[in-house]
Amino acid sequence: MKRYYFLLLMLCHGSLLSAAECEMAFAHGILIAPDHIRILQNNRTHVQINNDQQLFIRGELISLTAEDVVLLQQYSRDLRKFVPEIVSIAVDGVELGLSSIEAMFTGIGSKSQQAEWRELVRETTFQWMSRFVRTNEHFYLAPQSLNELDYFLHGELKPQLDSLARHTVGAVWGALRDALRHSDSNFERSDNQEWQSVGHLVDKINLGLDAKAVELEEKSALFCQRMQELDEVEQQLQQRLPALKDYDVVMQKD
Repeated sequence: MKRYYFLLLMLCHGSLLSAAECEMAFAHGILIAPDHIRILQNNRTHVQINNDQQLFIRGELISLTAEDVVLLQQYSRDLRKFVPEIVSIAVDGVELGLSSIEAMFTGIGSKSQQAEWRELVRETTFQWMSRFVRTNEHFYLAPQSLNELDYFLHGELKPQLDSLARHTVGAVWGALRDALRHSDSNFERSDNQEWQSVGHLVDKINLGLDAKAVELEEKSALFCQRMQELDEVEQQLQQRLPALKDYDVVMQKD
């Protein structure tokens, strides 16, 4: 049924450009903060925009004309609208799956077992969240294209959350059975019941991730257009400020 719904949605939006068809990409990491934007290479800041109107390249303040400032403000404001939206789609997908998994083992097992499960969750999510960071009003997006974000939701996040859910559910029910064996209760949960619980949790996670994938699909044409517009503004800035040509943030992949 979910597959039919997704295909129907694709037909309804047949005129839209899919994420996989968009060749636009972010070539550098982008950090958005309330008072500045930083462009990073290998975790080092090479370009910084302060308050949407001051430009630093490799730590040097660049002299700007009034026309330069207008272009810089447009570029900054577009990044501020766009990057948090992309990051939020990815982070919401991760948090949706993890909150479902963590809610399952709250109050079950010993403190050391819970710490072990939470550490497993943290280890699993560290690699994901190094690419997408949302902390209060700070957003970070690692270098990537729109089709890489599409693959993250479709081909990477879903199977890894599935594996994590199955691993932790098995551990949780094992701990629960051990605890009940030492209690006055004669309760036993069969293996079939246990895996039904796993399946229910995985279905819940997949349903939420499907919704995020559909959200990305619906917005993919708009996202691609925004990146093309950003690229045009960036090219205008580079023509006026040649030092920026070494830091081509938005680009079209060959």
